[in-house]
Amino acid sequence: MSFVNVGAKLHGSDIPTKSALKAAIATNPDKVVLYGTSMFGTFKEGDLVKADNLDEQYKYQVTGPNPYTSRKWYATVQKGQNGNITVK
Repeated sequence: MSFVNVGAKLHGSDIPTKSALKAAIATNPDKVVLYGTSMFGTFKEGDLVKADNLDEQYKYQVTGPNPYTSRKWYATVQKGQNGNITVK
């Protein structure tokens, strides 16, 4: 299991709160995009993945609402072996 640092967007906009991220992933995982923020590693800046297509080998560490300009909340998004997506 690897950790990757990401930001999250819904319809191209920052997600304002952790609870809004949870709700968006629960209702529209195909509309939530996680984007890489690291310059190094396996999931780099510019890499994108939709929440409905997460890789089970990663725990996505989300910084929000924007990892570059406003770090007000943090979450871990992970896809389980059963296919369910959890946000902690």
